[in-house]
Amino acid sequence: MPRRAMRSDWGSVTEIDRGRRYRLRFWAETPDGYRRCSETVRGTRRDAYDRLAQIRLEHSHDAPCPTVGEVWERWYRPQLQRMVDSGDRSASTLSVYDSVWRTHMRVRWADVPCDQVRPLDVQQWLDGLAYRSATAAMQVLRPALDVAVRYGVIESNPFRERYLMPSRSTTARQDDGIWTLAQLGETWARIHGAWYEAAFLLAGFGGLRVGEALGVRAEDVADATRDGVPVALVRVRRQVAASGAVTERLKNRQSVRTVPVVGRAGSWLLCRARSGGDSGWMTGNGLGDPCIQKTLRTSWMRDGGEHPFRNLRNSWQTFMRWELRVPPYLIEPIMGHAGHDVTALHYDRPVADEFADVLVDAYRANLYDAGWDKLGL
Repeated sequence: MPRRAMRSDWGSVTEIDRGRRYRLRFWAETPDGYRRCSETVRGTRRDAYDRLAQIRLEHSHDAPCPTVGEVWERWYRPQLQRMVDSGDRSASTLSVYDSVWRTHMRVRWADVPCDQVRPLDVQQWLDGLAYRSATAAMQVLRPALDVAVRYGVIESNPFRERYLMPSRSTTARQDDGIWTLAQLGETWARIHGAWYEAAFLLAGFGGLRVGEALGVRAEDVADATRDGVPVALVRVRRQVAASGAVTERLKNRQSVRTVPVVGRAGSWLLCRARSGGDSGWMTGNGLGDPCIQKTLRTSWMRDGGEHPFRNLRNSWQTFMRWELRVPPYLIEPIMGHAGHDVTALHYDRPVADEFADVLVDAYRANLYDAGWDKLGL
């Protein structure tokens, strides 16, 4: 019979295979907290005790402090991955964090022990970055080292100090321009017939994100016309990620929604859906698959897009609020934003038909596309 476990004040060694295999049991800090762990060792009993001593040294107070890179790889990134797997964080966010780590942090901090990160070194490092890069890097490093504090590796987080960030002038300002309703009509007339026309209408007149607009299939568009006002109800349930992959995991849980598109834009989308689109996709690549974001952006700018394609969503939010006078508490759920007050978080559960009723009323009060036939639409 295997020998009974021989215990010490820290761990135990149990023979499980006639002097050839031993099971070690010990307590150690893990990403899930301080837990009972085990490990199997092949070899002699001396090998097993030598390994137990090595593990104890690794987990003792005298062991070297983990580096920033070890905290990232061992604890923080797996934590982010679990959040992605549970739906609490989007895969695109994790991809951005990975990119920021590789680009701005790994070379400088990966091999630095957490207890040797000095505020002066952090400030000098920040001084050499552009504002946007510094901001992105700190958004990753602060919560990463919070994990090291939580597990008792260090007493305080050096990246939580108040640092002087680089000037905003060090980063080229992104184009944040938008279109008014009249300008959207003129833009639609200019690109009318383009292969990405459906994506344009979904983003500009439905407020969808770029990836969401590319992920709509013909079967996702339903007719909800009211008293002569065309209404296309668009189910948003998938997106085309920046990598080109089609995924049903959206930015957040609220992003799964049904969006009404009214007026001429809604009528065009309904016709496109009835025809089956491009192999079932409202915006396809001609080969039976949806278009990728990079191709869309390239074609958009080549065709004279005044502002980036993503700004169509900003334009929708702006004209909904300031030209059609739709209140923000109705705009936010249509955009797929999470509410912040008690009513939005726990009680308010509007349905697609109610959204459509509100937008139809706003459209009737301001027939903004009544004269667009002169534009050839």
